[in-house]
Amino acid sequence: ECGESVVKWTSVVFGNILTGFMLAFLVIVWLVLASKRFSDWLMALGKKKAVAEPVEVPAPVVRQGSPTMESASRTETSSLNIPGPSLRQAQGPEQYVAEPVEATVARTSPATTETTEPAEKSLEVVKGRKLSTEIKTDLPRINVRDELPDYQFPSLELLDSYSSSRNEVSDEELARNNTRIRNALENYRIQINDVKAIVGPTVTLYKVYPAPGVKISEIKKLQEDLGMHLHARGVRVVTLTDSVGIEVANDSPSIVPMRAVLNDDAFRMSKAELPVAIGYTIQQKVKVFDLADAPHLLVAGATKQGKSVGLNAIVTSLLYAKHPSELKLVFIDPKMVEFSAYAHLLKHYLAVLPCNDEREEMDNAIVKKADKADKILRSLCIEMDQRYELLSKASVPNIKTYNEKYRNRKLLPTEGHRFLPYIVTIIDEYADLTMSVGGSGDAKAVARSITTSIIRLAQKGRAAGLHVVLATQRPSVDVITGLIKTNFPTRIAFRVVSRTDSSTILDSPGAEKLIGKGDMLYYAGVEMERVQCAYIDSEEINRLTEYIGSQEGGKKCFNTPYYLPPVDDDTEEGSGGMVDMAKLDERFEEAAKMVVMSQRGSTSDLQRRLGMGYAKAGRVMDQLQAAGIVGPQEGSKPRQVLVSSLDELDQIIAAYKNQ
Repeated sequence: ECGESVVKWTSVVFGNILTGFMLAFLVIVWLVLASKRFSDWLMALGKKKAVAEPVEVPAPVVRQGSPTMESASRTETSSLNIPGPSLRQAQGPEQYVAEPVEATVARTSPATTETTEPAEKSLEVVKGRKLSTEIKTDLPRINVRDELPDYQFPSLELLDSYSSSRNEVSDEELARNNTRIRNALENYRIQINDVKAIVGPTVTLYKVYPAPGVKISEIKKLQEDLGMHLHARGVRVVTLTDSVGIEVANDSPSIVPMRAVLNDDAFRMSKAELPVAIGYTIQQKVKVFDLADAPHLLVAGATKQGKSVGLNAIVTSLLYAKHPSELKLVFIDPKMVEFSAYAHLLKHYLAVLPCNDEREEMDNAIVKKADKADKILRSLCIEMDQRYELLSKASVPNIKTYNEKYRNRKLLPTEGHRFLPYIVTIIDEYADLTMSVGGSGDAKAVARSITTSIIRLAQKGRAAGLHVVLATQRPSVDVITGLIKTNFPTRIAFRVVSRTDSSTILDSPGAEKLIGKGDMLYYAGVEMERVQCAYIDSEEINRLTEYIGSQEGGKKCFNTPYYLPPVDDDTEEGSGGMVDMAKLDERFEEAAKMVVMSQRGSTSDLQRRLGMGYAKAGRVMDQLQAAGIVGPQEGSKPRQVLVSSLDELDQIIAAYKNQ
């Protein structure tokens, strides 16, 4: 590009003809300089040594017939030059004066009996390498942050403190609720020994210690009655290790600033690979979890209940914890407005598909269309497979061990090894992405392909460092299927509309009792924990991303995003609809209808009910998976059926026939 700009400039200033002569002259000069003759001549300049020319010794003046004259007649001059005094003739006859010049020594012929003393010969001495007893130190560990030496982590000063939005729970309120709880339980003849209040930002936990002989189930059955006696909404009764907890919303809830959460030692001193400070618990502690151990997160909640703020809190925690060389992000936003501010992170934190130019990269930094989401998810699957090949070659079980070996210089870049950053994919409005892409066959195929890719990433992505955060505002059974729930063990539920939605996301009720505005339940497979989500608004997000995006310079990798492997549109890998109908088995349609009607994807069913052989049944089941009708194999269990009705199946088959 630089050369092209220079040629255009010279054409404008000097004209095309003169520019052509200049280019021809430069080519000729380059050919001369690149020739072997020129290089030999240039090398010969440094090898020349100063050699003095020999000086002939004038013949001494001797008398006629002297022995000297006779000896001179039998000698011939030699080409050997040695230093010695040169004799020059003086004014008087037979008088000589010595002068220190280089002389030519006469070499006697074989006939003469006179001999000369041999010159001293030079001796070349080759000395061996000295042995050292000093212990050499190993090379220092590779610090991948040195690739971006000038990067500055954002300061907490970019975030607001919200000091005016912090409210205290009055003693009057605590005493009032204590009295109402005691009176309500006494009305049902439940004796209690003590009540202890633990004040949270939005909810206060009243720990009730029942008298001996009181069943816990008797108190839990009174959840609705306690809510009425307390004149409060969102009352939950939970079982604690030493008591029964009654969660009551505060009269004046407080905001939990993201700044305060990130400033807590629980986050600052965390040793987690991907620490996430999500909020403040009812036990008055900052809730921090490791996304690398999660390993995938499912977030659900009704509109305006804090789901988007929760996603921003997750991303902000990662930005404050991880260096750009250690973390990459992929944003998929069907709503097109939630993640727009994160486009500023393109050259630092984002992972994208290769594009033709920087403008196209910026336009595609945040994925907003279903077809592009399908493509980048399939690319992530390819990235995952490539990483597994590197892990296998390095004989390590996961990305953490792999990167540790790389830092210790035990993996050579010449063998294809490289540092592997974590890749976190954040998907907002999963239901809209898979259900509102249109009613055509191609759109259905894209939706099935998206689901298949997400399931693949969730099943295998953990060891390769790929993690998925999946969010939806419609936690219904047709959106959050059993296969999704199985592979997303860590879940966050904001307030939902119904008890059924709470059971779908958490496998138990409770989310319908939340009070909203960031009030959430965190579930990691053991027990649920009530947390007030940290708050960060759009202005803070803009300040944060603009600060990071404004940092430029450094090495080349500082100014480029992380490029994912390109995806061939014709490939069938990871695609739910790219199946050639001509290559399908003749009993494919019959098998598909049987699987959808029974809602059971099993190879043994195809063998038993349709009379197929083992090999044929396996081949047909693979085609059903490639078509997005069934999910992948889950051990010995039947496959998950992804199509719920015959009408939807007919649309899929019709789309293939029209290809």
